[in-house]
Amino acid sequence: MINLLTHEAFKLRHRLRAWLGPLLIMVLVLIAFPLSIDVSQYDLNKFYFSIIVVSLLVISFLATESIFSEDYEDGSLEQIYLEEKDFYKVVLTKISIYIFFIGIPMSLIGSLFSFANGVAADETPKIFVILTFSTLILFNIFSFGSALSINKGAMLGVLVSLPLALPVIVLLGRAIRTVQYGEGFIEVLSLLAGVGLILAAVMPIIISATLKTHLE
Repeated sequence: MINLLTHEAFKLRHRLRAWLGPLLIMVLVLIAFPLSIDVSQYDLNKFYFSIIVVSLLVISFLATESIFSEDYEDGSLEQIYLEEKDFYKVVLTKISIYIFFIGIPMSLIGSLFSFANGVAADETPKIFVILTFSTLILFNIFSFGSALSINKGAMLGVLVSLPLALPVIVLLGRAIRTVQYGEGFIEVLSLLAGVGLILAAVMPIIISATLKTHLE
């Protein structure tokens, strides 16, 4: 497992556009949003979370769009299938590496920008934790969409994964409101963490079965 983690981390680290591109897009969106409105007319820290949530949704999809396609195109997936007949460890490793290289930095960027736009310093760690568990959920959901549409076009992945992601966005919005109003944070965070950990364990099984159908 350690060798697999090291191998996948090496591959992603050298695909600069795959991990740096989504982070730069998120930074650009979060910088451009306040510049596009008259800040003096609004209490920016009240609704800045909305653009963070939308950015998280879009960037998670972009980051995972090609998570399996390169291995599918160069024959790596077929080789793994012939040797082990088991994609679970590969899928789990890939998603974990993507979350580490892209998801956690996205959460850090979102929490830093929320602090820069008026959120109290002692609330920033809460935002980071919420965004981290949200990316855990979204990366698993969109990875499933990517696996499903690996040779059928990205639109199929969007149609399947977006309805699954929308309840996560609702839950994320509820979690952020608990930070703003100071009530129910632990309860909502526990629900978010529970859903994230369950998906992190179950979704690789579903994705593994999906990938096998493309190779058989």
